[in-house]
Amino acid sequence: MDTAVIGKMIDLVVETGLFFAHADGKYSSEEKSFIDMFINQLSQVGSVDEIKDSIEDALNVTYSLETIVADTKEVVAGLNDNERAAVLATMAGFIQNIIEADGKVSGPEVEAFAKWRASLA
Repeated sequence: MDTAVIGKMIDLVVETGLFFAHADGKYSSEEKSFIDMFINQLSQVGSVDEIKDSIEDALNVTYSLETIVADTKEVVAGLNDNERAAVLATMAGFIQNIIEADGKVSGPEVEAFAKWRASLA
């Protein structure tokens, strides 16, 4: 995968994480820590200087489910079936970790996750 696609995927993960962290109306310190840990891990895989600004910008935006779904579809559109399945499975696992990070899984989080899955099926 080229760098542009990887950058889009990273942006998507950050946006998706923030959307689901806010889905229950409360952005807990545990959810924030999980997202911060993810961002810190990015620096372990190589230089992320080019995308740090977009990550920082993403932290200050409120995302809608429709935006997350549309962005996910855009990212996976150019992938083959195996890559698409891998990206969607990884995203689903990431979302599950976000909604469980504070130890409380709420109805709005479960509903948003179900809608996300159904929109990408």
